[in-house]
Amino acid sequence: MRLGLLIATLLVALAAVSSAGAHRPIREIIPAPDDLVINDQCAFPVRAHIDGYEIDTTFTNRHGDEVKLLGVFPGNTLTLTNVDTGRTITRPATGSFQARFAPDGSVAVKVTGHGPWFPNPITGDSGIWYQSGQVSGEFDADGNQLSVRNTGTLVDLCPELAS
Repeated sequence: MRLGLLIATLLVALAAVSSAGAHRPIREIIPAPDDLVINDQCAFPVRAHIDGYEIDTTFTNRHGDEVKLLGVFPGNTLTLTNVDTGRTITRPATGSFQARFAPDGSVAVKVTGHGPWFPNPITGDSGIWYQSGQVSGEFDADGNQLSVRNTGTLVDLCPELAS
């Protein structure tokens, strides 16, 4: 009798835990964007081409509110071309990002790996900055930047494209 009661209690408890976490993450595969011409970062226009795709996984709470977004860029490459001269460079654009959304509307973001920023995410300087490492930051509910940090390197690719 006690064993039956224990098993019944355990099954009810497991059902309650399962239903509380029943919101499965949403997974999306996003194709690379169309080529983009960047006109305002180098002294010349630059065409950016990405080969690859992005995989995003969105997690929600039991109310359906987004609480975390994870993204990966597996095996991507970035090709930049100086439109005036035809000079081209190709770099890996692999890595990941995560965003964690707080109930107050603020968000913490972390981008890890290799890829471009324009302008510089730390200083705001113009250029096409290639990240190797991690950039992270926090934003309030209105999108105002509260903090930003960089571990690794950010290198401006405009001089290499100019030569």
